[in-house]
Amino acid sequence: MKYYVETNDEKFAMQLNNFATNIVIYAGLFGLTADDLSNANKDAAFFTWAIAGAKKYEDTKKGWTGFKTILRQGEPNLQNNDPPQTPNLEPVAATVSPGVQFRFTSLANRIKANPNYTYAIGQILGIEVTSRARVAFENVQPLLKPVMRGGRVNLDWKKGMYSGIVIEKDSGDGFVVFDKDTRPNFVDPTPLPEPSTSAVWKYRAMYLYNDDRVGDWSDVATITVGG
Repeated sequence: MKYYVETNDEKFAMQLNNFATNIVIYAGLFGLTADDLSNANKDAAFFTWAIAGAKKYEDTKKGWTGFKTILRQGEPNLQNNDPPQTPNLEPVAATVSPGVQFRFTSLANRIKANPNYTYAIGQILGIEVTSRARVAFENVQPLLKPVMRGGRVNLDWKKGMYSGIVIEKDSGDGFVVFDKDTRPNFVDPTPLPEPSTSAVWKYRAMYLYNDDRVGDWSDVATITVGG
């Protein structure tokens, strides 16, 4: 039997929130206690908070990597290389102990073992495996959308069933491998040109599946920066 727990952290957070919201409807049917409902909500809220914080610090790490590289190897006359700002986290949710997944599956399996349980209820609670499309490895390419956000170039893209993307960038001298991204969206840490100058940056990407490149390069995404 296929396992119903989402392996991706973001999807697992969504699964927890869906479960915590909908078990309220069936509390009486399955004999759930107030503690069961409260603990499910606390686990969902704290795990969601942790995932959001991890994503912000991951983006900051990329920014610091670019800042450090430019600080060491950048052009001496480059003036704009400000260090990244410390991320602002949302107010911390009520803390819970480790073992969120264990508590989730314990309660879910208890519900599934109840004689009142049905497959339809399981679908609503998100604890039944649904059919998924086979991952395509050929003729697939990510769609990149470059936008200015927070003083940096952001590459918006959709992850789907893939592990991430490998990104190449052309700053005027041809495409070179630039970075990898596993959690949309990607933030280019490169400082922008001085206001009096402008440049055209081009990007392309290819999907990764278990760290292997699959499919084709995306269409080239172009954005003018500075100026």
